[in-house]
Parts: sequence; C-alpha cells; structure tokens
Amino acid sequence: MHRAALAISTIGVVRQVIASDGKLTNEFEVKVGAIPFLSDLTPFRYSGGLPLTIDGSIVSTADATPTSATEWELFMDTVEIKGSNIPLLRNVLDADKIALKSRELSKMLEDNVDAYEVPKPVLLTTYVDESMRIVRDEDDNVFIYGKVSDSEVPTDYGNVDADLGIASLLENLNDAVTKIYL
Repeated sequence: MHRAALAISTIGVVRQVIASDGKLTNEFEVKVGAIPFLSDLTPFRYSGGLPLTIDGSIVSTADATPTSATEWELFMDTVEIKGSNIPLLRNVLDADKIALKSRELSKMLEDNVDAYEVPKPVLLTTYVDESMRIVRDEDDNVFIYGKVSDSEVPTDYGNVDADLGIASLLENLNDAVTKIYL
C-alpha cells in the first residue's frame, strides 16, 4: 500500500519502535522527486528525483494489542509527516496539531455511517529472536526487522536540516566530481 501511494518516491530507512506500553510507531524515510512528472512535458526521460528531492518521514502510531502468542491487532492512532527538508512547510508539518488523527476519524465514521467498522489490521509474527523479527500483514506482505536498540523512543526529527536538500546535493556533487575532502 505504501509503495502504491508513493509511486514517484523512494522509501529509505524503515524503523519500527515497540514500546512496553503497547504503542507501536512506524517510521518510513521517503524521498520524493521535486518535479515528478517533468518527463510528461519534455522530450527527454527524467526520473523526477534530481536535482532536488523532497525528503521527510511518514510516522504512524498505533496501539498494538496481542490477540494470541503470535498475533497483534493494531488500532491506528495518527499519521504525520516529520523532518521535511522544505523550510516553511517543515514548520507547519512538525507542529503537534498537524496529523491525520486516524482514531478520531474512524470514530466519527463509525458514529455516522452504519456500514463502517473501524479497521484493526492484524500482524502475524512468524519468527522472533533477540536480534530479528519477521511479521506478515493481512495482505501476506512480509516485513523483516532487525533490532538495533532497546530504546522505546521514536526518532526526534528536530535536528534534520530543512535546507531543500541543497547540502546533500553539494555533497553528492563533491563525491562524484570534485572529490575534495576535509
């Protein structure tokens, strides 16, 4: 589902934080082409990702309730965009009040639409040990997570530069062309 929604983008690092209180946080780093459909308007092929990309992370939270030894039922809470590299947009998106409040939306729909039932997807753990967890979602997609930390704190995107990706562009140009290292 994420790939279909992000067809003009690239998914980077994916993190999942599971807190002991049952809160599950998924973080998807995403790069989106700044001019994604330029090739539709020009005679040359263009991927949309250069020279600049719009970067950020899609952060979703849910309550994860074990329903058996291997299954968790998820009750989605919020979806946010954090750590955008677009300066003014970043200020708006990182504000605590800007989030898709899935739980509130579901409640409103359930109260007003007779046929609506709040979705609670299930994750099936197919393997787990001290360093790795393999889960399947309801669509039988497989996700493999490696444990890198015992921290239950989601990523703080406050120190991510909102510089339109110019620093990264210059760094990549230097690495590919000028090769000046300090």
